[in-house]
Amino acid sequence: MSEELPIWRQALKNEKHPLNRAAWLLFSKDLNVERAGTALSEQKDEVIAFCNLLLDARELYPSEALGGGNAPIHAVELLCEWRIKAAIPRLIQILEEEEWDTIIYGTTADAIAAFGTVLVEPLLEMATRKTKDESQVAIAGTLADAAPGDPRTVDFIRKIFDSRKQDFEITYMAENILVGDPEDGAKWLEGRLRTHKYSKDVRKRIEKFIADVKAGKF
Repeated sequence: MSEELPIWRQALKNEKHPLNRAAWLLFSKDLNVERAGTALSEQKDEVIAFCNLLLDARELYPSEALGGGNAPIHAVELLCEWRIKAAIPRLIQILEEEEWDTIIYGTTADAIAAFGTVLVEPLLEMATRKTKDESQVAIAGTLADAAPGDPRTVDFIRKIFDSRKQDFEITYMAENILVGDPEDGAKWLEGRLRTHKYSKDVRKRIEKFIADVKAGKF
């Protein structure tokens, strides 16, 4: 007896399959997630289950996989577009298990911010386990987008900023301070410029960020 095809192959192959449209959208090269969310809204529960199935299928992650590795990426985007709170643990798991410089990590880190302050505690908890510099910086970036103004976000981002040594990380974290602390971030950075030593290039870039904030351009 031949092995049964995975559900995504069945859905792609059979145009009468109830998930045919969802499969073709999620396995496509480019996805307009807002349009896809509208198009698939009438079968949301089935598509959510399908998305979780795609996220659990590790064989779909590589760029040489069926769909060019896009299916799990698009599944993340759709779950976040729909704000499916039940998906948060699975999305956090991706951030926990994947390397910070992979596409699936970057997509998840950006898209998950849509859930807002509910992410603060699980991300801070994750930061106690993922202690590599790059991971800490990546978590700070997600927090800044997800929960700007939250005191826990502000404290964490400032801590990470002060621990950075490389110029590109310092400037990136300066941006996150201003995103995560719109009201007081500029004043805090001005204080750091007065009391800490930074390279000429870093100092110029931070001063430019602060000027843009004050001018309403940031």
